Amino acid sequence: MRLPALKTTTTLLAITLATAGCVKMDGKVNGGGTMNSMGGAGKAVMTFNAERCDAQPVKGQVNFQDKTAIDWENDGGVSFRANVVEAGLCGEDIEFSGDAALACDQRCGPGEFEVTFEYDSTNPQLPGEGTGVACLVDWGEGVNASYRINGMASISVDTGPFSSYANRGALSGNVQTQECPSTKNDKNDEENG
Repeated sequence: MRLPALKTTTTLLAITLATAGCVKMDGKVNGGGTMNSMGGAGKAVMTFNAERCDAQPVKGQVNFQDKTAIDWENDGGVSFRANVVEAGLCGEDIEFSGDAALACDQRCGPGEFEVTFEYDSTNPQLPGEGTGVACLVDWGEGVNASYRINGMASISVDTGPFSSYANRGALSGNVQTQECPSTKNDKNDEENG
């Protein structure tokens, strides 16, 4: 699902004004690239894929590295591999079921794909495991990309050796969100029915 420029602007405004009260909807996200380091020098690098479709178990991975992150730069930086434990495209709270697994984190707003993960450090100087959340936005590709930026990423680490690490910004690579196959089939059935 690629959002047109007007929808992207509306989504950004919604994210700014109200980051609470949304629910996760089925979908897929994948991509990767670089963003500014939390320390300013160098780049943070990430790859990700996550899927929440058709009542199937959530699946996916996140790989992240920021060697020059402030507070960790003298110890080899922030570096981890993670398994996705919750995921979904955050949408307006229209019919919230009360299931906590469907509630979006306060850090991700409508139009952002939320990925909750459990990580293992890949930095031998700072071993351990922890949890975190990534919020990802697909802004299109090439000339269709808003502000000539293909996507945005936000990453927050809650626990473990990189607890309190947070970074948000434009992603030089790409973020692609997609509908689940059953959603596409539902739309085709409506058009043909």
